[in-house]
Amino acid sequence: MTIDIAEDVALRLEALAKSKDADISDLLRDMIESYEDKGNARHKRWATGADFARNAKAAGLASPEPVDTSARSREILNTEFADYLIRRANR
Repeated sequence: MTIDIAEDVALRLEALAKSKDADISDLLRDMIESYEDKGNARHKRWATGADFARNAKAAGLASPEPVDTSARSREILNTEFADYLIRRANR
């Protein structure tokens, strides 16, 4: 299928896709899904694991190595949760 779009729009899409290290078709698919989701705000759906993964990747939260948070949950609670509570209390 061929879609005729303005050259300036095509160049912006190409630059955006390069900056996100994605194909233009993937970028457009994400844009359409986002647009559809916003249009269907009345019909909210629960986020899936894939949604969380896509958002984490888009936010640059991906880790180069696998992370097993559940195996470290006690350590995380003992070392980081107290600091978090203190920061919240001091706001």
